[in-house]
Amino acid sequence: MAILPLEKMTLIAHADSKQRLLKALQQLGKVEVISCNVPDLPLACAPESLARLEERLSAVREALEIIRPYDDSKQSFLAPKPPMTREQLENMPSRFAEADALIAKIRAFAEDMAALKARRQRLANRIAALTPYASFDAPLESVGPGRYTFSLLGTIPADSLEEYDRIRTDYAETAYFEDLGASRDQHFIFVVMLSSVQEALVGELKYIGFAEAYTKELSGTPANIIADAQKECARLETATSELEASARELASQKSVLKALEDYLLNEIAREKCFERLSETGTTFVLEGWVIAQDKQKVEDAVLKAAPEAYIAFRPPADDETPPTALCNPKLVTPFEAVTNMYAYPSPRGFDPNLLMAIFYFIIFGMMLGDAAYGAILSLGAFAVLKIKKPTGMFRMITTVLMICGISTVFWGLFYGAVFSISGIPAVINPLEGDGAMASLILCLAVGVVHMIVGIGIGMYMDIRRGHFWAAIFDRFSWIMVIVGGIMLLVGDPVAQAGQYIALAGALILLFTQGRSKKGIIRKVTGGLASLYGVTSYVSDILSYARIFGMGLATNVIAMVFNTIAGLLMGNVVGYIFGIVILTVGHAFNIAINALGAFVHTARLQYIEFFNKFYEGGGRPFRPLQFSVKNHRLEG
Repeated sequence: MAILPLEKMTLIAHADSKQRLLKALQQLGKVEVISCNVPDLPLACAPESLARLEERLSAVREALEIIRPYDDSKQSFLAPKPPMTREQLENMPSRFAEADALIAKIRAFAEDMAALKARRQRLANRIAALTPYASFDAPLESVGPGRYTFSLLGTIPADSLEEYDRIRTDYAETAYFEDLGASRDQHFIFVVMLSSVQEALVGELKYIGFAEAYTKELSGTPANIIADAQKECARLETATSELEASARELASQKSVLKALEDYLLNEIAREKCFERLSETGTTFVLEGWVIAQDKQKVEDAVLKAAPEAYIAFRPPADDETPPTALCNPKLVTPFEAVTNMYAYPSPRGFDPNLLMAIFYFIIFGMMLGDAAYGAILSLGAFAVLKIKKPTGMFRMITTVLMICGISTVFWGLFYGAVFSISGIPAVINPLEGDGAMASLILCLAVGVVHMIVGIGIGMYMDIRRGHFWAAIFDRFSWIMVIVGGIMLLVGDPVAQAGQYIALAGALILLFTQGRSKKGIIRKVTGGLASLYGVTSYVSDILSYARIFGMGLATNVIAMVFNTIAGLLMGNVVGYIFGIVILTVGHAFNIAINALGAFVHTARLQYIEFFNKFYEGGGRPFRPLQFSVKNHRLEG
């Protein structure tokens, strides 16, 4: 429940120890290296090795992308990433030769496959172009100029047939016209003409849209050429299949490339830090953020790598904004994912995750509200965590669902909801008698507490910053109005006390909310206008009715599926269909309402809770460390 204090580290060392020091810091994983801001000192240039590393990474990724379509290893959703130790990661240079040989084979495969594809495409185009002329039984080399004649093979547009018929009539004595077939848009023709009319006839044909078929470099009849091309295509298909089989073999060796990708990403991350350093001819300056409690570990690691180094730490200056480092209990840490979807906490703000997690736990369970559904959700999430071993955001969200499933079990038993089976004892049953009203009041009560806690955190932040009267005038006054207003609904003597509390809070608002304005009239109107905020708070409280609505929807939908299945269960076939309906229906209900509970619970945190105090705009603390994309880093 804390935002850890960070300090700025300044490190000065000899240039020869630059690589050694950065590697030590990466192994330690406690320092976020930032760009130096040292007057009159230029930033260092990227080392030559960075370009080579990026080139090698590009080659690895290109190879992985080439073999990806041929990877037959089907990974299930629950399959975990393979483990990798830090020692294995650091020893990857010993596998460079193996990886380079594999990349060379993959590139050769890609070149061969591209050549085969181009050849097959050319043959396919030839077959498509000659198929309309398959009935032409003369060799194509005979088409063109002869001793006394000239011949043409080609197409005319279908909408030019009338003009074509006129041309045939006009040249009936000096040319021979043969129709070879037609498509929807074109007619295929062969024309033999005397050389004496070649220029005139060819001109008229082209005028009506004649397009000559490509016959250069082709010999034999179209039918024979097509047959030969089809045989060549079949041979190329076989060659392609053999190449694809070799690609599948290459894909089975992808693990070395994935391991190399992880290694290169870490090397590049370290090498890019060089560009953030300032340097002189013989020394360099490194600046970074360090969690205050880790200063000694960082200093020990630095002096071990470079005993001559100078290292100093100081708190951030007023004009500096450090990153945000959070420290929460193990059960609360997963809920940081929910907060981060909204905004990362400001380093000078308040970490809401502990209190938010408590309310998220309670409200989610109330929304889903079925003990059986909660048990299934928790067990399913637990299985995913144990089998798949996810990392990052996926792990955090899955853990949130597992924890909230436990809350759902509790509230399901509280409501007497287990697959919405009737007759189960309940503390409050929202589907019977006065249970609906009692359940709605309970949901609104949770909302009131939620909002008051949010206002209370705002008070704490004001007091921490020395704004004591702002905490009283702007925060505590609203707590008085809300609490007093609720007490008015209870009845005497509580209502009478509530009347005075609410009135006192309203008077504080009336006389203080215009205090920053000039002039009596503006101060009074500012105070009066602030009282209009009551409508906003009433609206906020009523928005918690969605807790009741979501819980009711879950139970009603489950009851509908139970009723439909019960109507069918009269014989063996009916029981089979009934079981299918129950299984599919309840699975659908769990999925859709668990998603709804997740989203709407988050909405209540973001809109009704965070807006009372939360300060976002932070960025996460990201130290230079080893991390992997394709594996699970162990040890």
